[in-house]
Amino acid sequence: MRSPAYEAILEKAEWSHHNRRSVFHIGEADVQRARLYAYGYRSQTIGSFHGCIEAIDRLSAESDNPHPDLGHAREALEELQRLGTIPVPSDFRALTFTLYTYDRLVVRALAALEKAANGGNLHGLDVLAGNFRSNLAGILGGNGIHSARDDVIPPDGSFLVPNLGIQIVPLIYGDRHSWNSAFLPGHCIGSTMHRHHEGVEIHLGYSPMYGDTMLGGSVTRLSEGYAMPIPVMADHGFDNLSADPHWVPFIFGSLTLGGWGVFFDVEPRPTKSEDLSPAPLDSKAMNYSRFIERDIAHAATQNGCFRNVLIPAAATASGKVGALELGINRIDQSGLDLTSESYRIFSVCAGTVDIEIGPERASLGPREHFGAPAGMTTRLTARGETPAVVLDAVIVPSPEGQS
Repeated sequence: MRSPAYEAILEKAEWSHHNRRSVFHIGEADVQRARLYAYGYRSQTIGSFHGCIEAIDRLSAESDNPHPDLGHAREALEELQRLGTIPVPSDFRALTFTLYTYDRLVVRALAALEKAANGGNLHGLDVLAGNFRSNLAGILGGNGIHSARDDVIPPDGSFLVPNLGIQIVPLIYGDRHSWNSAFLPGHCIGSTMHRHHEGVEIHLGYSPMYGDTMLGGSVTRLSEGYAMPIPVMADHGFDNLSADPHWVPFIFGSLTLGGWGVFFDVEPRPTKSEDLSPAPLDSKAMNYSRFIERDIAHAATQNGCFRNVLIPAAATASGKVGALELGINRIDQSGLDLTSESYRIFSVCAGTVDIEIGPERASLGPREHFGAPAGMTTRLTARGETPAVVLDAVIVPSPEGQS
């Protein structure tokens, strides 16, 4: 289940803890790998930790005498959730504490689940244990560059937004912002309108689609992709008017709550779209939202490698909460290097892109997401002659004078 790269770096952590916590054998490349793996545990696994706890509670409620190891598994999963709220260090502690603790808790949770499945009488425990192992396989078996798709629901790997009942799939979580995906069934109408008190967002949608995107007192009917910036306390939602399911990838950020606010900072605001005023997507009423698929197509026709800002920080600037910035990157075979002072989340929109972050490499295609820790350079290179287009998002302090 574990890759040689994962085994090797954990062996360095074990050696440290058995040798008076000496760290002189841990080099910069080890720290970079540890940071990548640690953030990997803050990707779709966040949904797995949550979904597994809910499944344990559901299965335990069905038995008069649940296996005691279910409680041990639950305790480890709760510790994993709490660990995710602690910033990942940029030195040796990323390995000797953060990654090492993640690994020990995952081993403990999985062992308890499998012991309960083998020794208990609850139907479905073996499936739950298998799903948990499967959801972790990409991290344990990889090199640290972990990706997640925005159009797939991992088994026992999602959660329902409190008070809305909308199914959310976590994708990539940084220190202060996250990229997620909301699943809307066909004809999902009148149930998604809400607002956040201390969180800013950017909602995205891709074809095929047919629905109403709502912001404040305005609404736009859409049949093509969009990107909509949302400040704090702004009512927003999407009515899926199609009979087909629709995915709404979204970026959530908060300098006060971290990337976790989407779990609890949700105030339902039931609204009928017919009660709102129709407005063009790129109007002031819709906060100058973008036709994202047009932007992606336009970038692909340009020359060279570049990064342009699609949605500036000013569009979501909300005082101490901060602001999200959405960039678009055109990548060819010459390659583009990006480094930032904070965690950066990427979303591949077109083409295939080769990625280098620190000492590791990977290749990803459309609708795959990944993250890069602060201070580490990400090199993006198109594979083949077809250019790649990649979105990226960072959270920054609100521009001075804006709130």
